[in-house]
Amino acid sequence: MTMRIRESTGDAGRVTSWGSGPEVVFLSNPLADPRWWTEPVRSSLVAAGFTVTALEHEASSPDWRTVVDAVGTFVRGRGAPVSLVGWSLGATIAQEVTLALPEYVSCAALLAPYGRQSEIDRVLQQCWQVLGEDSDALDPVRLALGLLTAFPATKLADDEFVAHMRRIQPQWSGRAHPTKRRLAAEYIAGYQDRLTAISQISRPCLVMGFELDTDTFAARAREVAEAIPNAQYVELADTGHVAPVSHPDDVWPVVMDFLRRHSSALSVRVLAGDSTPPEDR
Repeated sequence: MTMRIRESTGDAGRVTSWGSGPEVVFLSNPLADPRWWTEPVRSSLVAAGFTVTALEHEASSPDWRTVVDAVGTFVRGRGAPVSLVGWSLGATIAQEVTLALPEYVSCAALLAPYGRQSEIDRVLQQCWQVLGEDSDALDPVRLALGLLTAFPATKLADDEFVAHMRRIQPQWSGRAHPTKRRLAAEYIAGYQDRLTAISQISRPCLVMGFELDTDTFAARAREVAEAIPNAQYVELADTGHVAPVSHPDDVWPVVMDFLRRHSSALSVRVLAGDSTPPEDR
């Protein structure tokens, strides 16, 4: 199916949209272009009657509050409440926007989220900072760390898969864009101890953990699910951090079912021409 693409750039960043209907906004780390990792589910969502929007967020400061404010301003300007889908760092943005602006968010799907920094994450962030140095000699180390934090052991034991990932390393695990690396690092460093705060989220949330995730870890996703009242928690066995891309048939049907159930009232309002946020009606 050929889908018409709409692109624009504004204060919130680069916006790419497909389809029409109730809007689902995808959010991620500045280093993980949401146009890439949403590809496995876009056609299905558009066919189901949703607008799919990938937001590559930008903000005047890497401070997480500034990023959340910028994305919140974007969400308020969409004309009707949106559903949010965030992956990893993007999940923290989604949960904070849902907390701050419940009247503009119908529901949120949080993939590999976290509500605090752990000791292993501090170690990993220090490693990525060192690997940001401009040296080709570090490429094997970048590749090793990228593979170990992205994929489960079952994939890494597959010689054909690892050989393929070595061939395409410049596309996914080479030297990161220095500005995007800095923005991500400073956001992560500042996002501390938010579990108590997100316990005030009032919108429906799906929290998804990946059992063998060695980047954000399923244990931290479970903490988020325990903190958010009535959150639906799903943990996918034998999956790593990049499950939205490596295991799309496991991840996306669960997300789509959640979006269908919790965007149903929103769909009726939009189709009836009523785009007024619920709190203002």
